[in-house]
Amino acid sequence: MKRLKLIEVGEFYKITLKNKWLIKARKDIDYDKTNYIGKILVDENGNRIGKILDVIGNTNNPYILVYPLKGTEPKGKIFVEIIEKKRRR
Repeated sequence: MKRLKLIEVGEFYKITLKNKWLIKARKDIDYDKTNYIGKILVDENGNRIGKILDVIGNTNNPYILVYPLKGTEPKGKIFVEIIEKKRRR
């Protein structure tokens, strides 16, 4: 059985070239430890809003480049969906 875990990653910053989104990411998350590329982003209401293309910037000021699934800009906090598989004994 799969469990869904939501981790807050940041807030919408601006639209970049070719209609990609730039998300201002939280500094306290280690983006090297867990690979977030390809994961789905959801808004506060649980609606899927985009897919992570890349994490850019340095560790003090990270940004997330997102391919939007909807045409409207997200409002409020943004979360990443992480699917955890149940381990067998």
